[in-house]
Amino acid sequence: MAKEKTKVLSLARQETVRILLKLVIWTFALFGLLFILLLMCLVGLLRTDIGTVGPLPKKMILQIDFDTAPAEIKPDDLTAAFYGGGASFFELMQVLAMAGTDERVEAVVGKIGVSDLSLAQVQELRGQIKYLRTKGKKTYLFSEGFGSFGGGTAEYYLASAFDEIVLQPSGEVGITGIGIEMPFVKGLLNKIGIEPEFYARYEYKNAFVPFTDTDMSPLLRKEFGRLGGDLFDQIVGDIAKDRKIEPQRLRKLIDEAPLDAKQATEEKLVDRLDYQERFMQDLEEKYNAKRTDWQNYLTGLEPVGQGSPVVAMVIIEGEIAEGDSSLPSWEGEPVTSADSFVAQLTEVAALENLKAVVLRINSPGGSYAAADEMRQALKDFKQKTKVPVVVSMSSYAASGGYFVALPADKILAQPATLTASIGVVGGKPVLSGLWNKLGVRWNGVYFGNNAGILSLNKSFTSEERKIFEKSLDNIYRDFTSKVADARHIKPEELDKLARGRVFSGRQAAKNGLIDGIGGYDEALTAAVRAAGMDISQPMRLEVFPRPKTMQEKIAELIGTVPSAVVSKLKAYNRLDKNIFGVLQRLNYDAVMLPFEIQY
Repeated sequence: MAKEKTKVLSLARQETVRILLKLVIWTFALFGLLFILLLMCLVGLLRTDIGTVGPLPKKMILQIDFDTAPAEIKPDDLTAAFYGGGASFFELMQVLAMAGTDERVEAVVGKIGVSDLSLAQVQELRGQIKYLRTKGKKTYLFSEGFGSFGGGTAEYYLASAFDEIVLQPSGEVGITGIGIEMPFVKGLLNKIGIEPEFYARYEYKNAFVPFTDTDMSPLLRKEFGRLGGDLFDQIVGDIAKDRKIEPQRLRKLIDEAPLDAKQATEEKLVDRLDYQERFMQDLEEKYNAKRTDWQNYLTGLEPVGQGSPVVAMVIIEGEIAEGDSSLPSWEGEPVTSADSFVAQLTEVAALENLKAVVLRINSPGGSYAAADEMRQALKDFKQKTKVPVVVSMSSYAASGGYFVALPADKILAQPATLTASIGVVGGKPVLSGLWNKLGVRWNGVYFGNNAGILSLNKSFTSEERKIFEKSLDNIYRDFTSKVADARHIKPEELDKLARGRVFSGRQAAKNGLIDGIGGYDEALTAAVRAAGMDISQPMRLEVFPRPKTMQEKIAELIGTVPSAVVSKLKAYNRLDKNIFGVLQRLNYDAVMLPFEIQY
């Protein structure tokens, strides 16, 4: 018996030792991985610095790869440094503006094939390319092929603003038009026993329609037809004008696309066929200039002195929520929190010689409470500092994203910006059917008639539903009244524009929901003029959020290794833009309808 007991103890010790060894091995493996990642990132930092050392050429051909679409907020983690740094959309706009008056820049050459640029960003870039042309800069666009078997509409839309379009002889022009899609997952929920209980204010708002319906309703189809039709008309009208093609002829070509290189040339959609390296060598000889990447050019620009007037550029990127903000990184999609935004406004208010603020919004909305806090903070900031605030809407500024903009002196957007979506949604997925399938039974004791109102394990009672819908009514009333006051629209007129309807920037301007059309440049000009300054005088731009410290970047890297794999898997399969995006919006009550525009 003693021997058997000793044997059992021995086996237990061996198993314990094996477990401890595995823990040690996994721990060293994790720290080894982190060390390698940190080392790679440091090497990337050094490589980035080396690549930008030295003066810029006296004569330059500025190169821009639009396939690497810059984010609204500059990537600010160690992995961004390893992969070559990265820059923001605002910095790209700065480069194009500076190049227009830089005598060293002989020409600008863009490249695009398949890009993640939104239609609104494309329109903003088109405006900047046309500005370069008015300054006498020759602009060229090279493409190996617009899109891949289609899907090149936005890419060609950008190209049409350039002086000359060059296509690779084996390439195609995939201007196949645009489409609006939305996933409907109610059938899946039914199979696994989940019953969605969501309510909206009002018929156009339902951000949870993918959970409650199995198909697109006639009303929703009509709304998407109105929105998509306007966006398509904008694209056709602009391309037809720039390429001097009859709109009806262009629509026919779109219906026939993708078009091969020969047909694209015959139809004057492209100017000539060539290969990139041969084309670039010809330009170097023609202008006797050297190629310079736009990010290197950006690094070579001299900063404005400390004594100059200051304009703050504050960027709201991603969904609006409580808690900490998260900038674009390998961890996931960006989020802006009310706490972070309020803290940034406090920093901005403390800037010496502050003259104006440009607030850039790229958000589908999110939490109504957080958006309202941000709106009030912006209103208080204006009253305290007495400086003008101008909003520039990017790809979208809808629902809570639109709400935040209301106190601004002026609100501008691109014609294709998605905005408004004035409404509110809420509810819960009821899991009782799922638990029944799994053989799980929930029960509980509640103190208070409605203490279990948000329990996911049971449906709303009739009384709970009345209370919940009353809460939605209160939020909707608050939302619409504040919009009506800020935009000076009669409540009965606003009701026709609200109810959750999404508008393009062009439609929003026509209906008085925003003040006009424009991007960064127009917003900056409006802010500077409102401050009583001359747009041509030197000024210093301070961008918020501020860059992270090295300690913050390292802490973020260590904390996000496990989620990196999931994030990359989602991005690789494009799941983050549909199913995962829809699921994520369960957290919010003031968020735009989850649909995807394909172009």
